[in-house]
Amino acid sequence: MKKLFYLLFVLPLAFFASCDDDDDMAQVDLTLTLSGVTLSEGDYYAVQGDTIKIDGVNVKSLTNQAATVTGVRYFFDGYPVFGSIEHPFNCSILTTGIDSGTHTLSLTATILQVDKSITSAAVNFPVKIVDNKESLPADAPEIGTYSQTVRLQAK
Repeated sequence: MKKLFYLLFVLPLAFFASCDDDDDMAQVDLTLTLSGVTLSEGDYYAVQGDTIKIDGVNVKSLTNQAATVTGVRYFFDGYPVFGSIEHPFNCSILTTGIDSGTHTLSLTATILQVDKSITSAAVNFPVKIVDNKESLPADAPEIGTYSQTVRLQAK
């Protein structure tokens, strides 16, 4: 009975234990590749009725430690679209019925890097839906495949 009594005193101390590496987050560049869009001044543009294809998400280590993505979830204007645990984490978004204007394509990803804490990343990309090709910015390149890279930093 004494052992049980002492255990009750020691048990609350377990809640105050922590790891000293909790703030050692993954240091990576995350790249999102989309097709069926054009990229102008940091914003993706798509024509209403076309399909935005997410070709994949990749990470590149900023250190000499290997890094990988283990799962990605996509959201469009805050609504869940797709989730995948298989590389290259691709999916499609049909823009039929989506109002023209600025929208947000978001992704959350779990990133693993050797000797770092498990890192959860959340990234938003502006997507502007236009009524037709003539409404695209004059300086925008042809619709095709484009990538954007974001450097992930711990906050």
